[in-house]
This record gives sequence, structure tokens and C-alpha cells, in this order.
Amino acid sequence: MTGFAEVLYENLPFPVLIVDAQARVVSHNVAAARTFGWNREDRAPLALSVIDGDDPAALLSRHAAEGRENAHAFAFRHENGSIFEASSHVIALPDARDGARYALLLRSLLSGGSHGEQILLGQRIAAALDTMTEGFAIFDAEERLVMFNRSYKERCGPARDAVRVGATLESITRANIRVGMFPGLVEGTPEAEAMVQSRLQSHRNTGSGGAVFEFGPDRWIRGESHIAETGDIVAMRVDVSELKRAEAALEARRREYFSLLQILPDMILRFDRNLVIRFANDKFASRVGMRAEEVIGRSLAEFANNPEQRAQLAQVTRYTREEPVRSQEICTEGPNGEEIWVLWTAVAIFDEEGVAEVVSVGRDITEAKRQQRQVEAQTSELRRKNEALDQFTATVSHDLKAPLRHLSMFAEMISEDLHRGEFEELPHYADHVRKSAARMRRIIDSLLEFSQIAYRIATPKPVALSGVVRDALALLEGHVEESGGRVDIQPLPEVLGDPELLKRLAQNLIGNALKYCRPGEAPSVRIYSRQGLQGIDLVVEDDGIGIDPQHVGRIFEVFQRLHRDETVYQGTGVGLALARRIVESHNGVIALDTSYAPGARFVVTFPQPMKPKGSDRGGFA
Repeated sequence: MTGFAEVLYENLPFPVLIVDAQARVVSHNVAAARTFGWNREDRAPLALSVIDGDDPAALLSRHAAEGRENAHAFAFRHENGSIFEASSHVIALPDARDGARYALLLRSLLSGGSHGEQILLGQRIAAALDTMTEGFAIFDAEERLVMFNRSYKERCGPARDAVRVGATLESITRANIRVGMFPGLVEGTPEAEAMVQSRLQSHRNTGSGGAVFEFGPDRWIRGESHIAETGDIVAMRVDVSELKRAEAALEARRREYFSLLQILPDMILRFDRNLVIRFANDKFASRVGMRAEEVIGRSLAEFANNPEQRAQLAQVTRYTREEPVRSQEICTEGPNGEEIWVLWTAVAIFDEEGVAEVVSVGRDITEAKRQQRQVEAQTSELRRKNEALDQFTATVSHDLKAPLRHLSMFAEMISEDLHRGEFEELPHYADHVRKSAARMRRIIDSLLEFSQIAYRIATPKPVALSGVVRDALALLEGHVEESGGRVDIQPLPEVLGDPELLKRLAQNLIGNALKYCRPGEAPSVRIYSRQGLQGIDLVVEDDGIGIDPQHVGRIFEVFQRLHRDETVYQGTGVGLALARRIVESHNGVIALDTSYAPGARFVVTFPQPMKPKGSDRGGFA
């Protein structure tokens, strides 16, 4: 062949074979080697028969005589032994010295359909692929480019000239790095080499489902690789830049919302129908002593305070489409034992099966609760003060009127006797006037003392009850000696309160125990403490005359004396009322133990001071 003819022969895009009369290959071009699976370098197919049939010589001779314009179907044998059909032109070559020779030009493979359709099949496929917006390419087992469409080439931008049949994927990738298609990568650096290996690995990993990588300024490509039955690798390149920009916008919006959820003062929680937590903001996480990522995936029941709350949480079906919103106030215990109140408002989200998720917002209302309690306490205090005022009114209208009536009566009798000149009874009348005035003075002093006891103490402090009782006994020393009584004091604890008020409380209770003893017997008083269900109990008991249980409802009221004869048991009826008021000012309770028979037993219960405890976690609607 001449030089020009040889170059043209070697680079024709379709297979060309030179065969002898027996269809043995004498020569072939590159396209033919690729089609038949031959190794072009060792020239092995020479003298190999490629036409399958009984009489290839007659077949070649006949088709050559029919003219080179007509294509004929031949059955060919592949290097691997398989048979395939292809339409071919047969051209008889002149000047063959050692017998007839023919040129076979393979036009298209036949896979069914009419002969004319098969001739156009390859052209149709190539034209169809060029209409795709996705990049499409076929690489052989050696990762050499066999076929590609227009979009695949255009995806490479300035490096499009590197995309040609026979080019390797590695050479195309390096060309893309060289022209800057991979932002931030410089050819020859370890990072660039890592990118090359990453692209090759992704191309070879045909079962991975693809990978997205940045490819050019503000461009992203999703690459997929699929292996064909022939062993070739089909590569797809899809431009996902718009999708990535949309994802970036959504991610930016998500971060904005996430930041908002984190800076809100409320706790936010989202859980599914199985009570599995899907989202928790930092406020909730810090409340339960964990990080937000540690909370996600846990069961909501883990953070419930008690079995009742867990049972409530499990009733997700209590939400309905008609009433998807529910609110609940939850009280938990803080790290120092203090009460923490949270108002949880929950909104249910529904799907076809019912409640899909629940979003809960928890707001700390502890301060509001504290203020509410203060208002309630103030209201209660006002109510007690009004009751005390009513008692004052009743006292003024009843108890104070009695000595006034006596004063008025005996003054009138003195006046009448003086008018008549009778003086014998005047000392007797004057003594009655003196006693009535003294009784009135004692009543007024008791009322004044009662009115000055506050219901609440501004600054309570620890007070040792043992010291308080000793101080009270020092004031009652004369009564103890006069009665010959005995007071037994056991070790007593500390309570929070006011030492002066507590001393007066002890003085009143011990004084009553000494006063109401049995005639002719020395009083015996016992003072001790015990741990009760509601706090610390201070017990004062005696073996005196006792109190009938039917009077238990009135003994703590002002001026309610059970013994009217003051010559036997003196008093104004204010002592126990004053004791109750002191106890209430310490948030305590005083009661008469009606089950105690030998005498009287008074029990004063002081609330137990709160000790630091571990906080319970959570609490929600």
C-alpha cells in the first residue's frame, strides 16, 4: 500500500479485513482487531479463517461479482469462539499473485430486524445518545474510551480535547485537573493525586450507586458506573449543580431554623409514635444533663419522672385530628431538691396510620408558679388575718363586755350605797371592781401579744430546740418550784425559725402542762422529738387532767377556756391560740394527740428542711 492508503486503512472507524479465497485473514485494521478481540501487537489473526460456513470461497466470489455497492450478511467467528453476524461489503482485490483476495468492509452488526434497519442501528444509537443532557461514555476493560456522546465531552470544558476514542479515564482526569476543573487542586500535588485515585476507584466500583464531586466553579457532577455483559464499563455523568444549590439553600435555611431553636428559651422535643426521640435542642439536653446528640435515638420513657408519667406518655393515641394540641404542667426536682415546673405544649402530626410524630415545647414556669404561690400565701394570710379580726371583734363584743358590765354594775352599787350612806359593802364592791379591771388588763395584754405575732418570718435561721426549751424553763422556774413539778427534756434537733417566737411557744406549752395538773399531784412533763412523715415532731406531754377530745376543735381559738373558774385554773384562753399562730408562722402544724390517755400530749410538726438530692430527669407532655 502507498503511505496515504495505509494511514487511511488503519484509521477507518469501521472494521476492514483482507482475506484470501478461503476467508483466511491476511491483514486487518485497528477497528477490526477491536471487533474480533485480537491483540493488534502480535499480529496473531493472520491466516485465521473468520467466516463461518461450508464454502466461504464460493460465497466470497459470488458476493464480489454482485458489486461492491451491496452489503451482504456474513457469520463471523470471534476470537473467543462465539459467532456474530454483520453486514459487509465484499471487494475483490486485483493483482493478487498468490490467488484471489478480498477486502471485507464490516458496516454494522446484525441483532435482528430487517437488514436496512440494522445498517442504520449504529447511527441511530449515536444520534440518540447525543440528544441526552447526561454525559454517557463506554470504557473497555483497560479503561480506554470506546464511545461517548456530546454531553460527556462538553462536561470536561477546556479539557474536552482530551476526550477521544482510546483515551484512558486516568488521562482524562489528569487533563481536567490541569485546566482547573477540580477547584483548589494543583497538578502534581498529593491532593491532586488523591483525586485521580478517587475517580478511578469510583469508576471501578460499579455497585456503589455513584458519587457526587465538585467539577468546575459552582458545578457538581454525579458520576455512576455500570458494568455491561461484555465487560465494558458504562459511565454516566449527570450535572446536579441545580440540585446542589437547592440543597445548599435548604441547608442554610435548616441552619437558620436550627440556630433559632437553639437560642429560644424553651425546651423543644420531637418524638415518633414509638416514643423514640428524633430531635432535642440544647435547652432540653442540658436540663437532663446530656448532649443533644446523646438524647436523639433514646426512648422518651427514659426521661419520665415516675411510672404514672411513663403511662401517660405511652398513650400517644390520646391525640386526635380534632384535638391535636395538648398542654400539661409537670413538676420535677432540681439538683438541690427545689421544685421546677415546666409547661409542656405538644402538637401531634398525623399520617395514614395515625399519630406519626409529636412536637413538644416546654417552658419553665417555676418563677410564675412561685409568684402564684406567693399570691395564694398572701391571700391565705389575708384570710387568716380577717379571721383573726373577726375573733378580735367577737372578743371585744363578748369577753371584754363581761368585765365592763361588772365594773358598771359595782360602780352603780357603790354610788347607790354612798347616796344612802351605807358603807358596809363598799370594800366588797371595790374588790370586785379591782378584779374586773385586772381581768380586763390581762385580756388586753393577751390580745396585744396575739396580734403582734407575724404569720411568716422574714429571715428564718437554724434554731436549736434544746436551747429554746432551756430558755423557756428559765422563765418558768418559779412555776416549776411552786408546783413541785418535774420536766424531763430529751435531746432535740434544729429547725428553721425565729428563736424568740419558738421560746414563747415552748413557754406556753410547758406552762399549760404545769398548770393543768391533777389536784394534789406534782406535774410531770416530758419533752422529746421524733421523725414524722411530714417533718420533725416536737412532743410536749404531761400526766395532768387532759382534754376531752370533743373540745379539740375549739382549744386553739382565742379566749376558748374550758375551765371558767379562774380561782382553780387561771388564764385568758389565749395561750394555745398564740401557740398555733407561732407554729403557723413557721409553716408548721400543732395538734392535740387524742389517742393519748394519761394526760395531754401536744405535737408540733416542723417541715423537714430540704436536703440536696439528685435531680430527676425530664418531664414532658
